[in-house]
Amino acid sequence: MLSSSLVQQLRAELAGATILTPGQDGYEDSLKRWSETAEKRAGAVARVTTAEEIAIAIKFARQHHIEQVIRGGGHGTNGASSSDGGIVIDLSKMNRVTVDPDNLTITAEGGCLWKDVDEAAGDYGLAAVGGTVNHTGIGGLTLGGGYGYLTGRHGLVIDNLLKVKLVNADSEIVTASAEEHSDLFWALRGAGASFGAVVEFTYRAHQQREPVWAGMAAFSLDKLAPIVKFANDFALSANPDASFNFGFTTPPHAPGPMLVTLGFYNGLGKDGKKIFAPLFAAGPAFQNFGPMPYCKVNGLLEESAGHGGRKVIGGAACAVPFAPDFYEEIKQDLLSFIKEVPAAKESLLVFELVHHGKVQEVDGAATAFANRGPYYNAVCMTKWTDPKDDDKCRNFTFQLKEKVSEHLIKTSAVNPESIGKYLNYNDLTDGRSDNMFGSHDEKLVALKLKYDPSNVFNKWGAVTAAAVEKNHGYNTMNLKPRQIAVE
Repeated sequence: MLSSSLVQQLRAELAGATILTPGQDGYEDSLKRWSETAEKRAGAVARVTTAEEIAIAIKFARQHHIEQVIRGGGHGTNGASSSDGGIVIDLSKMNRVTVDPDNLTITAEGGCLWKDVDEAAGDYGLAAVGGTVNHTGIGGLTLGGGYGYLTGRHGLVIDNLLKVKLVNADSEIVTASAEEHSDLFWALRGAGASFGAVVEFTYRAHQQREPVWAGMAAFSLDKLAPIVKFANDFALSANPDASFNFGFTTPPHAPGPMLVTLGFYNGLGKDGKKIFAPLFAAGPAFQNFGPMPYCKVNGLLEESAGHGGRKVIGGAACAVPFAPDFYEEIKQDLLSFIKEVPAAKESLLVFELVHHGKVQEVDGAATAFANRGPYYNAVCMTKWTDPKDDDKCRNFTFQLKEKVSEHLIKTSAVNPESIGKYLNYNDLTDGRSDNMFGSHDEKLVALKLKYDPSNVFNKWGAVTAAAVEKNHGYNTMNLKPRQIAVE
């Protein structure tokens, strides 16, 4: 933990920020994260309100060889926004959103959640490409690439990112865009958390019709065959204004595991009903489809993906045609695991069918994001309660997502070397992940050495470990606070 003299000095230098330390009111709440596995006891939490305060905090941490981390939405499972004994720079008070309806832009501070952006844009009949859970922070989702309900029509979140303002490793406040620091802007779009603390994002806004048509439906597990058939037909329709998720979990208030689905259509209800009619013909046990404002769609998963509990996420790629026999097999894998660890009944495996045509229109070399292929994302989120089950749950998550990945390689015509991984769906606890950035690795290492050679931003991504080893000959990923050598 930080000494009292260091805390006193930090408070003096950050007079406009709120500094929380152990024993103070608000400190325990400041440590809370979406997953309890990501919670650590910080030496101090600095709730900042300006880019200048962030710059001071980063400089202070470097001068005193103290670990610093950035907290945006706190929605990851890898602990990257938490610190054992170091300084957490908490952006949660930086949640202002400015909408420019004339120039069709949305500017949001780094501590915003997608709910903040969705509602502010909705007031003007606009929308930004965002995520699928409204209490996710905009920073992590954006910097990792960003898929959402509007991706089929408008591309990834980073494909709609116009510029960012960030604090770099030298505590300088800089702007990165296609015109300024364009190489840094390239890296930020897909591997950004290794390059600075982004304090402001400017997105392209899109006219958004209201209402849209969306909802969820749950089915008994014996309905797997017709759901898989619908998923295959849906994918082949290649509708850029519709998306469909299906998978397995125990929904809130349900007695046991079920097949769960979520559908979205950015258009009139009568057309949405036609698209999803075969789904309803399978006989859902529950469904709540209907017209709703777009800003409410991102709240559909708010309860099932809520805060609390211990969680880990693993991601994989999947492609059509989906084979019923394989999905029956992984359903049984999940059911067997839940039988072994009953407290993990809320774990889920979901396949996300978002039309990828617009994503593939962007050249793979245009951004650091390396997941632009003719396939879809699958996400395994294991949720449990007892720390004694940590290893068992992490191992299961890894095995299940690897099984899905291997199935794609075995059954698809997609070149295995072209299959990337979605950074936001991978828990990088060791700082490494094969194929995370594909052919971009070498360029990213060079940019890391250019913009952060001392590895100040060392919490998220394989770029960090590779660059540090090349520059220093050792890996600082697992060093304790105050042991990190800062040049």
